[in-house]
Amino acid sequence: MIKLKPLLVLCFLTFSAKAQISANWHATGPIAFPINVSGQINGIGRVCQLKFHPSNPSKVYAASASGGLWISNNGGVLWKNKGTDFLPSTACASVCIDFTNDSILYLGTGDPNYYNTNYGIWKSNDAGATWFPANSGIGNRMAVELLMNPNNPNELIAATDDGIWKTYNGGLNWSLKKSGGAFKDMKFKASTNSDTIFAVTSSQYFRSVNMGETWSLITNGVFVPNGNGEGMRLAVSPANPDIVYIGMVADGGTILKSTDGGTSFTTAYHNPGQMLVGYTATTSGQGNYNFGITADPLNADKVLVVAHCVWRSNDAALTWTKLTDWAIDCHTDMHQIIYSPYNPNNLLNANDGGVFVSHDDGDNWDPFSDGLEATECYHAAQSPMVTNSISIGTQDNGELFYDNQWKTNRGGDWTDRMAYPGWEPRRPVNAGG
Repeated sequence: MIKLKPLLVLCFLTFSAKAQISANWHATGPIAFPINVSGQINGIGRVCQLKFHPSNPSKVYAASASGGLWISNNGGVLWKNKGTDFLPSTACASVCIDFTNDSILYLGTGDPNYYNTNYGIWKSNDAGATWFPANSGIGNRMAVELLMNPNNPNELIAATDDGIWKTYNGGLNWSLKKSGGAFKDMKFKASTNSDTIFAVTSSQYFRSVNMGETWSLITNGVFVPNGNGEGMRLAVSPANPDIVYIGMVADGGTILKSTDGGTSFTTAYHNPGQMLVGYTATTSGQGNYNFGITADPLNADKVLVVAHCVWRSNDAALTWTKLTDWAIDCHTDMHQIIYSPYNPNNLLNANDGGVFVSHDDGDNWDPFSDGLEATECYHAAQSPMVTNSISIGTQDNGELFYDNQWKTNRGGDWTDRMAYPGWEPRRPVNAGG
């Protein structure tokens, strides 16, 4: 009998696999953004990166941490999946859209927040309906950012968890341009058709002046507390292309500023007594996992930083005002903040709750995530007595409770509350009435 067990297990797995392939599955949700009865801010799924279409103001793309790639055709009001359910992994780090043909998409797979690599770079020629690997030479390295030469759509630069790479033929093969380095961010200089690119790791800053062909480590004025930035990000503004900001998590949020196109820097902000990256102004955060910085495209002196809360500076990062409370105003664990290039009054925030939007420079925020089915579930259970009563415990989005509509019952990380005999549907916490 002992020798037969592996065969029996194999037969069972084979049968199970066939059953799963032939099963008729459909999404239960949440699809619309959940109704909130929790008493704190709620969400729908973790989004790592947002990209606007190069020429169509109505199209926005969202790379989610485990739910694939999503697109909105109405500026972020409603989202739809882009065929990534059939990829070997639906963890996505970055996206790049061909400015000459938006049917051509490039996708960096992997989870940049947990820094898990997966299957390298993938490409679609049919607007995301189907995908194929585009990772010859680069392997399964995770591209945390993909930039396209604005004068040649076949040239792309990838900042990865292991060096910077470049393709000259639309992803058919890649060559190494900067050896080593777990990169966190990469941006073009904010001037028309610029060949200058900036890139950062957790503690180092690099600059290329020839479209990513060669890279120089810049140290002039690059102050890194204790030699460890604990994660760096970049911000630029077309209002003044010579201004470059480096934000880092170290010492509660340190901001450097360059006024000469990223050649040298000064320390604009370093005050460990005020935490730009903490849950409050006096408590710490959790490091590189969630951090972002941006500059207003119409005013390079206006800078915003996000981590757990949104902070704004109106004087080139010298002084800061806290705009949100992490549990109330906008979902915490923020990964990116970005202005719409078509409407500077629209400010988007990618975080563990999905996508949120502000129309007043970050003072007030609203969910912008309907249709973004990217909720990460720890557990799920269904009532044995009331079939339309379902509970799921989620990553960073609390307990979600279904009674013909999805509702957020409580916040935080949550396991299911229904996986035991005799479970009865219960009234949600803070339901009122």
